[in-house]
Amino acid sequence: MFPLAPEGRIFVIVTAWMAVITLLLGHTGPGAALVALAVALMLVFRDFARQMPGSALGLLAPADGVVVSVEEAMDPFTRRPGHRVTIRQRGLGEYSIHSPQEGRIVKRVWPGKETDGPLDPQLIEQLALAFETDEGEAFTVAYDLGHWPRFVRIGAITGNRIGRGKRLGFAGFGHTVTLWVTRQASISAQVGQRVRAGVDLIGELPAPNSSPVEGSKA
Repeated sequence: MFPLAPEGRIFVIVTAWMAVITLLLGHTGPGAALVALAVALMLVFRDFARQMPGSALGLLAPADGVVVSVEEAMDPFTRRPGHRVTIRQRGLGEYSIHSPQEGRIVKRVWPGKETDGPLDPQLIEQLALAFETDEGEAFTVAYDLGHWPRFVRIGAITGNRIGRGKRLGFAGFGHTVTLWVTRQASISAQVGQRVRAGVDLIGELPAPNSSPVEGSKA
């Protein structure tokens, strides 16, 4: 079966059945148009399996697209200096959003629907999920809601634990996705770089502090 994002299956199935019924009734023109629409929807909602790289601390791209900026910025959740990586989604890419690293969602912001706590001005038109790793490192993934068209279905909520590279949901079409990470993280992403969600490394979280080992006395 053609791999489809769960959020789009109902649209594809309904359109395909409408195409079949219309063709059986002898309406060739409308039936062909519905077939074309079903194929287009399959391409929009495609969701092929992806192979993650092995680096345990590596930060994966949260969306398919092109890196448009890498800069120092204040994380709107931790209120501490950090790195901000902004990715412009591909116009005809896959629109699944993936978690850059394993962590627990500690805050979710969706203006107009629900917000955990006061809303930061930077997030007025963004759906945002703030994560925390087992080592206490924080990172935030945000999706721009300020432009049309858009179709957003992110089922992850506060308290959910999401694995590294795991799918968070569907968000399209051709918007921007922003990742904030701590200043101690190293960022390898370059402006203009094309990245694939859940596959390409764009940085690395700092390694956990190891306990100092005392040397033996002579």
